[in-house]
Amino acid sequence: MLPGLGFPSVHDACLEAIWYESEGFNRFRGDEWMKEPCRSCPEKAKDFGGCRWQAYLLTGDPAGADPVCDLSPHHDRVMAAVAQAHAGNVVAKPMVFRSNRNSRALAGERPSSA
Repeated sequence: MLPGLGFPSVHDACLEAIWYESEGFNRFRGDEWMKEPCRSCPEKAKDFGGCRWQAYLLTGDPAGADPVCDLSPHHDRVMAAVAQAHAGNVVAKPMVFRSNRNSRALAGERPSSA
């Protein structure tokens, strides 16, 4: 979830209202929210500014340019991660399937006995 961005439940509002009126589905619709370099990019109609979650996770700014884009001021972070992966400096970890117990363990919590 992006900080400060909520998504209503269909238990509280109809789907039409959620889609057209909720902030969660409208904050990043269109291009008014875009910052540079996205706002003036000729590709914005194709990629819609990139991934908001990726931008947030890699830069801390959900409205910033997606770092995967080579026009992003944070593109070097992605390239450094790719270089590190190609250099073999990444320790492979086994796949952990999501469950309540595994999620709590990954969060550093003690699994409940139930």
